[in-house]
Amino acid sequence: MPAHPSREVGARAASHIGLVVDVHSHFFPREFLRAVRDHGPPYHASVERQGAVDVLTMPGHPPVPLDPQFVDVEARLERLETMGITVQVLSLSPPMVYWAPPRVGADLARAFNDGIAEISRSYPERFVGAATLPLQDVRAAVAEAERAVRDLGMRGLYVGTSVNGQYLDEPQFRPIWELATALDVPVFTHPQTHVGADVLGRFHLFNSIGFPVETATMAARLIYSGLFEAHPNLRVVLAHGGGVFPLLLGRLDHAHRQRAECRGTIPRPPSAYVRHFYYDTVTHGDQVLRFLVETVGASRVVLGSDAPYDMAEADPVGRVRRLGGDDAVTEAILGATAGHLLGMRAHGGVRRT
Repeated sequence: MPAHPSREVGARAASHIGLVVDVHSHFFPREFLRAVRDHGPPYHASVERQGAVDVLTMPGHPPVPLDPQFVDVEARLERLETMGITVQVLSLSPPMVYWAPPRVGADLARAFNDGIAEISRSYPERFVGAATLPLQDVRAAVAEAERAVRDLGMRGLYVGTSVNGQYLDEPQFRPIWELATALDVPVFTHPQTHVGADVLGRFHLFNSIGFPVETATMAARLIYSGLFEAHPNLRVVLAHGGGVFPLLLGRLDHAHRQRAECRGTIPRPPSAYVRHFYYDTVTHGDQVLRFLVETVGASRVVLGSDAPYDMAEADPVGRVRRLGGDDAVTEAILGATAGHLLGMRAHGGVRRT
């Protein structure tokens, strides 16, 4: 691994708790940005210089000023050191590549995955890739998922909660879930704005309210679709602490008891399926994180930062430590559970296959 002047500090910060894994972060490799420049303009996507920085624009999401942490590996490593994070999962961010026609979406996904795979190969002890898929064409998405995992060594699949208005429980997406089970990789999900998009256009409400609701909507729909009955070993990671899904479990169970239509597809109440999900720690509140751990169990909670967006957790490791309690629980949330989920060694580094 190339030398880095600040890595010793980060190693000391993490040494007493072992592996610290951030499962939720975003990065734009140069290959992806080049593909957006080449293919995006006809579809209102671009990378253009504005003042002192490049700005990435994609349909359905506010423009993103590409400060160094979004595009520069060394800048990201510097930030990992200050946060005390050992390994970070790199993924795309909304609106993924779903805004493009199928052929262009496949080219964009391939470019992103190639770029992230190269970073992971160059820094195998620090970065893991989650593969972006062109889900507007499920056949192409299956092919890219197989290539990304088997050929590029990606450790998970990365999908939005919905694809152009279609949620992931729809029958056309079943091949993706079947493949994830066959490949034995987790599926990381990130909310897309869909429910209430027409009323959440101001005050960043599409993110602060819309995203948590989107995640809960998708999680409930996956449960009611019978997906976990068909694939009991499927592992799904929910962003932002599962959104409002954990808070609504009691209400969902009540509806299952009271409403016949809720009992027609699954034999157990929704709360029986929380074990099929993992939940990141991006909750923005100590009490909220404590509630999450008490509700779903510490063994299903994994560290997340949402870096480097402005909605990221400033000190995700510190928030976990403030939970207090058993050291084994802290170590599990900070990295041990994610290390197992992603196929890592116990104390740093990605297991080669």
